[in-house]
Amino acid sequence: MASASPEPSKRSLPKRLNPLLAPDETPPHEELIARRRLGQTDLKVKPSQVGTSNATKPGNLGQFDYAHLRAPLPKNLKGSEIFAPQRHTPNPEAYFLMRRSSDGFISATGMFKLAFPWAQHAEEQAERDYIKSLPSSSQDEVAGNVWISESFALELAEDYSIVPWIVALLDSTPVKGADNSEKIISSPPNFAFTMKDKVHLPHPKEAARASTPGRGRGRPRAVSPSKSATPSVKNGSPRKQRVSKASKEANAASAREANASLQDSLDKSAEAAEAAESELSNGVKEEKTEGKKAVLKVVSETIVNGTQETTNTGLEFQFPGGTANVPVPENPEKMIAEAQEMVDQALKIDGESSRASKRKADEMDEASDEDGEGVGEQPAKRAKILEEELKTERVRNRALMGVTATLLIGALIPFIV
Repeated sequence: MASASPEPSKRSLPKRLNPLLAPDETPPHEELIARRRLGQTDLKVKPSQVGTSNATKPGNLGQFDYAHLRAPLPKNLKGSEIFAPQRHTPNPEAYFLMRRSSDGFISATGMFKLAFPWAQHAEEQAERDYIKSLPSSSQDEVAGNVWISESFALELAEDYSIVPWIVALLDSTPVKGADNSEKIISSPPNFAFTMKDKVHLPHPKEAARASTPGRGRGRPRAVSPSKSATPSVKNGSPRKQRVSKASKEANAASAREANASLQDSLDKSAEAAEAAESELSNGVKEEKTEGKKAVLKVVSETIVNGTQETTNTGLEFQFPGGTANVPVPENPEKMIAEAQEMVDQALKIDGESSRASKRKADEMDEASDEDGEGVGEQPAKRAKILEEELKTERVRNRALMGVTATLLIGALIPFIV
């Protein structure tokens, strides 16, 4: 595999490191190995969140087996965003380096949080995006974490100054279980250090110095030959190492913390994906409702020819910009014909009403002629009646056109929204 070592020139890391993981504070290699434990959890999210992101894909949920190594965090994390204090919850005392059992990949997310506990969200996201862009990272963000190959984890550990911790996590010594015989937990595959990987390992002299307890000045105390030569057990099988009740409780608590950290990362990833999807959905809906409105105008034109007044009323339908590909109704001619038929029927009824009004006016004129009274007033009365009829007809026509327009819009809305 080609080297995918991070290049400091292309990214900047937080300046403040975790002092409890410094070489002088790191326990011996054998002690780190003894701290490792196997873990198993059931990753789950809300039904509405399934499939909304890489982490919530059905294939990345369910039972998850892993090995973890508990590492300390500073007590004072003031200013940190990735370990921001929560209400009624104390700051965590430790976090976990994790290696999944399926392929042995290591969580780069956990490495970053432990190495830079005072980091800001923007710094964590920038490093996350950078690592995801490299070929050594997995495409499956199980539990909302970014997982990287073992070889790349050793390279990254140099930048994070936590090489001894990753070396211990990768050690081929069998990892202890979770002190729960009911669970069957698979272990990560053994990792064979290549010559390239051994470049990142501590120097043998440094490792020996770290694992050797300090001695006082002067010569070491002599040991009695008789005591050193006497075996502790003469006959029978060696005693089994007892696990105290306190040790079991501590291991169980550590397993719960590790499971909780995985589930918490998954929950945050699912909530972020859900919020992003909701924001995108609201943006699309707003664009449809505000930016793409169809406008319908009723155009009316009145033509006066002597004493005869004619009013032509029509519809002007304006589609919004960017709707050139709006689907056309299957049978627009039929829709227009039906609307025209409705208008014709309404006009027919209106015409009969107008003729009835005219007959009534004629009868009134004839009655007046017979009486012979108010002869001078007839032209004025007749003109007034005709004017009122024209006004009534214009109002009725506009109302009919409004009804027709409403029906047309209702029929066209499904094709433009």
